[in-house]
Amino acid sequence: MTVLRERNHIFKIKTNCEHNRFLSLRGKVYLLAALSLLVAAIFGCAGYTAKTNGVPPGALWSANMETGDLSQWFYPMTGPVGNFGGDIENSGNATAVASTDFAHSGRYSAKLTITTPDTPTSGVRLFRWDEAQRYPQLYYSVWYYFPQSHSPSLFWNVLQWKSKHLVSVVATSDPFFTLEVAPSPTGEMFCYLRDDHTNTTFQQPAQNVMPIPIGRWFNVEAFYQCDASGAGRVAIWQDGTQLWDIQNVDTRYADGDCAWSVNNYSSGLTPATATIYIDDAAISTQRISSHGSAHSSNQESVCVSQQ
Repeated sequence: MTVLRERNHIFKIKTNCEHNRFLSLRGKVYLLAALSLLVAAIFGCAGYTAKTNGVPPGALWSANMETGDLSQWFYPMTGPVGNFGGDIENSGNATAVASTDFAHSGRYSAKLTITTPDTPTSGVRLFRWDEAQRYPQLYYSVWYYFPQSHSPSLFWNVLQWKSKHLVSVVATSDPFFTLEVAPSPTGEMFCYLRDDHTNTTFQQPAQNVMPIPIGRWFNVEAFYQCDASGAGRVAIWQDGTQLWDIQNVDTRYADGDCAWSVNNYSSGLTPATATIYIDDAAISTQRISSHGSAHSSNQESVCVSQQ
């Protein structure tokens, strides 16, 4: 009510003076904001928040899907030809497309859909390896939107780092650290971290588990130090809250590289078909969430209509 009163005060027009017949520029801005909120209240808001201050500082790469496709994941190319710096890999029953269903910013996001199980898994993986091969220590950020809850029968991988090396002259790529989704006893979903190289699971503290929100955007940011000498490090934040800081671990093969991917990948889910949306992915040499976290004062609400 206070905000409305302040806006009413700003919009007050003195009609007895010719030069005050029109609203001030500041008043017009507030009027437009008020109208936007009114439209959101009437028609609903499919998005959550969006950054208003551009690409994160220190960013080496970012993808907002505003090209209307997923070509940004192949940068500096626009597809899997030549010296492309990333890739889109689907397996089983899986699709990845640009979509206007929901968006964290702009109009588009990436829509990742799988149906499980499928000989024996289904997965969408949006890869970037160019930056990790040039910089051993990087920050990675992506925004997720889960329209509904699902229960995995074994695993549900939504983010990972892999390392590729030669085994008997054959290039083999294996996951080292993965971010997985699991259901809680209360029915909510939450993330846990896996060291696939050592078969170790890192759970969130039982007294302070951060659930995955349904029907709103949330951010996952990570710091990954690519190292094969036992000096690697993996840190994960959800909406700016640190969940893990794992240090002194191997994060790649001694003769391998590092690659990052955002995924929708599982051997079995209930319901069997799962769609998640991702947006505003970025790789940077600096922290990203301080530039565009869910609670940053540099953000504004954005509504994107379902089409």
